[in-house]
Amino acid sequence: MSFPKRFAARLRGHLWKSRRDRELEEELRFHLDMQFEDNLRLGMSAEEAAYEAMRRFGGIESVKEQHREHRSFASIESLLRDIHYGVRALRNNPAFATVAIVTLALGIGVNATVFTVAKAALFAGFPMVRNNDRILYLSTGRGCCLSYPDFEDWRAQARSFSGMAVVHGTHGVITGNGGAGETYDATEVSAETFRLIGSRPILGRDFARSDEFPDAPPVVILTHSYWATRFAKDPEIIGRTIRMNGVPTTVIGIMPEGFSFPQKQDLWVPLIPTPEVRERDHRDLWFAFGRLAPGATVPGARAEMAGIGRRLGIEYPRTNRGRNLIPAVQTFNQFFFFGNENTIYWSMWGAVFFVLLIACANLANLMLARAIGRSREVSLRIALGASRWRVVRQLLIESFILSGFGGVLGWFIARSGAQAWAVADRGPGMQSWRILDYSLDYRVLAYVTAISIGTALVFGLAPARMLWKLDINARLKDGGRGASGGTRGKRLSGLLVIGEVAAAMVLLAGAGVMVRSFLNVYDANLGVKTANVLTQSLSLSKKSYPLPESRISFYDKVSARLRAVPGVASLALADTIPTRNCSTFPFELSGAPSASGQGRASVAAIIISPNYFRTMEAAVLAGRDFTDFDTASGPPVVIVNERFAGRYWPRQNPLGNRFRLFDGKTPGDWLTVVGVASNIVQNDGTGQEVTPVAYLSFRQKPPAAIEVLARSSLQPENLSIAFRHEILTLDPELPPMRSVSLDERLQVNYWSRGLYGVLLAILAAIGLLLASVGLYAVMAHSVTRRTQEIGIRMAIGATARDVLKIVFEQGMVPLGIGLATGLAASFAVNPVLKSFLVRVSPFDPIAFAVSSFALCFAAMLGCLTPARRAMRVDPVVALRHD
Repeated sequence: MSFPKRFAARLRGHLWKSRRDRELEEELRFHLDMQFEDNLRLGMSAEEAAYEAMRRFGGIESVKEQHREHRSFASIESLLRDIHYGVRALRNNPAFATVAIVTLALGIGVNATVFTVAKAALFAGFPMVRNNDRILYLSTGRGCCLSYPDFEDWRAQARSFSGMAVVHGTHGVITGNGGAGETYDATEVSAETFRLIGSRPILGRDFARSDEFPDAPPVVILTHSYWATRFAKDPEIIGRTIRMNGVPTTVIGIMPEGFSFPQKQDLWVPLIPTPEVRERDHRDLWFAFGRLAPGATVPGARAEMAGIGRRLGIEYPRTNRGRNLIPAVQTFNQFFFFGNENTIYWSMWGAVFFVLLIACANLANLMLARAIGRSREVSLRIALGASRWRVVRQLLIESFILSGFGGVLGWFIARSGAQAWAVADRGPGMQSWRILDYSLDYRVLAYVTAISIGTALVFGLAPARMLWKLDINARLKDGGRGASGGTRGKRLSGLLVIGEVAAAMVLLAGAGVMVRSFLNVYDANLGVKTANVLTQSLSLSKKSYPLPESRISFYDKVSARLRAVPGVASLALADTIPTRNCSTFPFELSGAPSASGQGRASVAAIIISPNYFRTMEAAVLAGRDFTDFDTASGPPVVIVNERFAGRYWPRQNPLGNRFRLFDGKTPGDWLTVVGVASNIVQNDGTGQEVTPVAYLSFRQKPPAAIEVLARSSLQPENLSIAFRHEILTLDPELPPMRSVSLDERLQVNYWSRGLYGVLLAILAAIGLLLASVGLYAVMAHSVTRRTQEIGIRMAIGATARDVLKIVFEQGMVPLGIGLATGLAASFAVNPVLKSFLVRVSPFDPIAFAVSSFALCFAAMLGCLTPARRAMRVDPVVALRHD
């Protein structure tokens, strides 16, 4: 009988069998185990540590006294000693502890970051709004716009809401204090708005119903940020008059810092229901919102509003007929986020879950390798009387310690990640009007705590299970020579590596198709040359420029001054820029059968000045461009793009043909086609689809808002100051918006796709790194276990190349299985991204091939170092290896 077994038998012979004695037996086992651990740390061998433990606690009587003194504190003391031992054991192995903690921190940190972002976008709602989940947003099916009379009917008839308000965006100019004018963004709101959302000004007063009367004195409430930047937080601003669009307006309040609703704006003004606004077919208001009444539910509110919409359709058939005017009742996420965005947020959450799984598998493998290395020590402890649960508990406590440190570090990673996302969310491609709260609150803390506990259990269970089923006799026999954890440990380790590789493949394949989609948008052919083009937005007020002639005169003066600026090669005007949405109108071709309003085709209409196509470096393929003689007094003319001409006048000359646009049910003048232009992408930010477009002369229909487009021989930014100076010279009350290059304006088309693609690529890179490290750890441990075998092989004639082949074959098997599993999983997962992809399949072979190559390359690097170490094994040393 071996030495440890003899001591174990001696111990069992001294223990009593009564219930009290069983309690003392557990206490003795605890003290023996603790003494055994202390002896090991003093540098004793396992046999010496066991002998000294038995000598220290020579009998049951010595334990009785300790049991009586410490019985009430035994469990707490045991737990504290386990924690103390776990910390000391990890401190004695800093390399393992560092790798484990960093791996966990990455997995937990990226999970907490995405949870913070998803919380803000999918669940939280507006910051500083009371009970966001009780606020619902009401609009119509034809968009978000509605009429004020409809809103009044909704508010009067709906019983599911305790209150309802309506909002509308606007902008203008503030002048005063002898300085230059400054543009502002504002929201017109009902007087009840702030009371409904549970907020109030920190200075001054809220809006009152009397502020909505048409003859009421104009008043304004400022955001905290605008008050700080424009008025230097002057508390005396309350009651002061400022000039807004030339109208004296009294400042009555300042809202709290960080508050903005329902968009990013500078100020709020009361929505005045003027006679024009009170027209039922005047649908210019953005949307309404309401707070659910106590006891009301979202489905009930939707059903009630649908009934109200149908009744209004019967009462007002001319303006409210059709399903398009049934009120849509939506939550915050449903209204402010669209299908593609929701899909990408859930996809990101799925991606970080894969990263966490890879991290857990990685740590489980490291812990498994460590447990195999400690199996002889564990066997001696169990032989001395320590229960298997006692040993497993020690291992789980070490897992919780690692996870705790990883969670703390992950919290800081999440905080930095959320801040970086908040900055990216303000980029040109994101919806800048949205207000989201990316702060780490108690919900994020609870999430980090939960996943930290969960990961500790997940990566701690595999080694715990192995130790629970440990064969003590096999480990103690012959001093444990050659034991390596058995086939069960090898099989489990291989399965973990396969899981890591498969999860990494899913991440890489998803990131690959997203990056391909982004490149398709970025390299799209828009039909124009965007380099060296400066854009300048202008918006004329109806009060200062009420007539078309006054607007044309101002635009002519601006054009003349800006063309004279040095560096301007060509200049034109348009009411929108390429790719951006523009107005669409039903139309009717001359000589074609008349169709009803529902059956008419629609065409995008853009108002441009002469020289537009030359400035954008597009071409007039047939006919002529507009001239200064295409005025309101001349015949109405139009230029169509190549797609329009090919679709409606195939195989015939489109010049001289006529059609007319419909504004609602009112037909416009017959327009004569005088030119056919090359295709320019419009109404499609991805730049993939060319739709029919009709170009109208700005002298025949001058808009109030227009874009100045100037092609320059210089960098566009160098013209910005000169443009601003020239416009201020003409009209100091009309400061222009910031001059921006066309390339910068078009970043809105691909910024969000690039951002999401980069994020998924980062997650995939983390997953790839962790999978590579995991494979390296498994192969390094395998080489260590097989050192004696490798030495024997080399002693009987195996070459270094043979050893390299053995190691790589062992590593490539789980790689191949994991790669195949990951590819199959990618075919199931990637279709989730389909709605966000542009001109690329979710199963794109190039993305899959590159992802597979990257994973194989990283895995081979993970195998290379252990393989080289195996090749340098000295057979003489290896044969003596224990």
